[in-house]
Amino acid sequence: MRLKDWTVLVIPHDEFQAHRFKVSRLVILSLMILVLGSAAGVSYMVLSSSAKNFDYLRYINLQRENRILTQKLGDVESKIENMDGQIVGLMEENQRFRSVAGLELLDEEIREVGIGGTFMGAREELLEINTSLARRLYSKDEQVDVLLRKSALIQQSLEEAIASIESSQEKWGHYPSIIPAKGYISSYFGKRNHPIYHVSQYHNGIDISCAAGDPIIAPAAGKIVLVKQQIGYGLTVAIDHGYGLLTRYAHCSKAEVRVGQQVKRGDLIAQVGQSGITTGPNLHYEVYLDGRARDPMSFILDNNVP
Repeated sequence: MRLKDWTVLVIPHDEFQAHRFKVSRLVILSLMILVLGSAAGVSYMVLSSSAKNFDYLRYINLQRENRILTQKLGDVESKIENMDGQIVGLMEENQRFRSVAGLELLDEEIREVGIGGTFMGAREELLEINTSLARRLYSKDEQVDVLLRKSALIQQSLEEAIASIESSQEKWGHYPSIIPAKGYISSYFGKRNHPIYHVSQYHNGIDISCAAGDPIIAPAAGKIVLVKQQIGYGLTVAIDHGYGLLTRYAHCSKAEVRVGQQVKRGDLIAQVGQSGITTGPNLHYEVYLDGRARDPMSFILDNNVP
C-alpha cells in the first residue's frame, strides 16, 4: 500500500475553530523509521546486557569448577604418591619371596613394566583449553597405568612363587625364613669396619642385638651339626637344613641342643650371650647356600619371632 500525505486537525477544548496541518509522506516515513530504530536500539541494549551478565556468570562458574578440579587433582596426586611407595615395598617383598621360593629375581627392566607406543586422541582438546592442568592430569593418568601394570606383575610373580612353594613343601620347611632372635639389627651383611680391630672386614652374617639369655630359635627344620667353642665366635651352634643350606649362630651363652639332634622351625637351640670376640650380648647369624655365605635378610620373610 502506498503511503499518502496526512492532514492533522487540532481542535483546542475552549475554541470552535480547528487548526489544520498537512503532514507529508516523507515526514511520516521519517518518524516511523525513527520509532522503529529506537525500539531496535533499546532491544539490542537489553539483549546485549543480558548476554554479558550470562557470560560473566558462566565465567564465575567455570572459575569455581576449575578451582575444585585442581584441588581434587592435588588429592589424587597425593594418593598416587602413597600408592607408588606401597608398590615399591611390595616389589621388594616379592623379590624376597621369590628368593625363598627358589626362583630367579625379577631384573630392573622387567620391574619397570614398560610398554611401547603413544596415543594422544582426545588429549589434544584439553591441552588447548588448559595446558598446565592437562599436563598434570595426563602425567598422573600415565602413572596410574604404570602402577596397575606393576601390581599385575607382582600378582603374577607371587602366584608363580606360591605355585613353586606348594610344589616343594618339604623343601620350603627347610628354608631359614624367620629371624632366629628378637632384637634389632646392629650390623648388616657385607663390608664393614670391625668394631674391635677397627679395620675394614667382610661381615659374613648379621648381628642381632639382644639381652643376655634371650632365646635363639631354629629358623627352619634341620639337623644340629655343630655345638662347640670357636675362635672369635665363642660358643657356636650350626644347623644343616639340607638342600645346600646351613645356618650358624655365634656368641651364645648356652646351647640347648646336641650334635645330631633334629630340630624344626621355632625350636629353642641356644641362648644369647657374649662369648668370643664381641662388644656386648648379641647373636651373630650366618646363612650359607652351597658353601657360600649369603645375606640372611634375603631369606627372612618376617622380622617377628614366633
